[in-house]
Amino acid sequence: MGQALRLHRSVSAAHDSMQDEVRRMGKVLKPSQQIDQVVGISKPMQQVFNQVHQVAPARTTVLLRGESGTGKEVIARAIHNLSPRKREAFVRVNCAALTESLLESELFGHEKGSFTGAQGQRKGRFEMSHGGTLFLDEIGDISASFQAKLLRVLQEREFERVGGSTVVKVDVRLILATNRNLERMVQAGEFRADLYYRINVVSIQLPPLRERRDDIPAMAQLFLDRFNHENARSTRFSPGAMRVLTSCYWPGNVRELENCVERTATMAHEDIITDLAFPCKENRCLTQVLHHIEREDAVRPARLSEIPIEEVAMPHTPAAPAPQPVALDDEPAEPTDTGSAAPPADGKPEGERERLIWAMERCGWVQAKAARLLKISPRQMGYALQKNGIEVRKF
Repeated sequence: MGQALRLHRSVSAAHDSMQDEVRRMGKVLKPSQQIDQVVGISKPMQQVFNQVHQVAPARTTVLLRGESGTGKEVIARAIHNLSPRKREAFVRVNCAALTESLLESELFGHEKGSFTGAQGQRKGRFEMSHGGTLFLDEIGDISASFQAKLLRVLQEREFERVGGSTVVKVDVRLILATNRNLERMVQAGEFRADLYYRINVVSIQLPPLRERRDDIPAMAQLFLDRFNHENARSTRFSPGAMRVLTSCYWPGNVRELENCVERTATMAHEDIITDLAFPCKENRCLTQVLHHIEREDAVRPARLSEIPIEEVAMPHTPAAPAPQPVALDDEPAEPTDTGSAAPPADGKPEGERERLIWAMERCGWVQAKAARLLKISPRQMGYALQKNGIEVRKF
């Protein structure tokens, strides 16, 4: 009994020390390391904060880029709240959630009788955000025909409602977001180049959570404090729990972290979250399972495919012998029918990371071409680049 009591006191003391550190960090965060509810202790987020403070006072169009769940909408709101338009409306539209006809009516509004069910005039989101900020999420998912309509609004700052002929002029600050590679879409003819140049005036890249682990303790504490406030609880993290949080890969980024904190806080016993409270400790983490399935799906095609793929030869570069598929993680590549284990060709590296960089450089940093060169699937290539921390260069 006495040993258990001493252990409890030791854990409580360690936790209180960590909680004090988190609160101390929270004080330091304001104002230079925190914008609204966005925590930014890490260097990547400090760079984002600097860009936010620079662009906020202007009317300039901003393009937010990053993986799903990295907080693009929160940053968009922060830009609005730091701008001279902060007293006006902030309006959000998810472009991927609506069909083209619904998106047109939603953004531009419609006149009475313009289509079945249009029983009266309705203002669109552009008019609703007049004087304020309009945030268009998932801009990379709009159709080619709608891209032309959006381009006109950006150029002329005017439009007509659906079914109408009256020109409506608006003063709107536009912030857009996407998790897609717009440059590749322009190259493939899927996204208008003129629209790309219009929206890519200022581009802010939001880092994934795995590249800003220094922010995780303060962010997790922020989410837990919010949970406690909303549920009248006093749940705490144990030191072991915080170590689990900072070591996770977080493919779902900030959104996944928030959900994980809420789930474990809800199921916590005696108002303390231990390292054993997390689903990943019992192989019950859905994200972990999905990540494993995606990895398995990415690996298998390269092993089962018997279709020969021509080697990609870049201009002014002598063609090299076809390399073997890249082995991911600890799984070796399938043995090839070479008859003997010949040494690698001169100039072709053996390590996985070195082979990936070698292929990307030969293919002008075009990921799809590099995947063909290595005889692996694009999904497998993307996973390998991500796993090895190789950032795809944009030209």
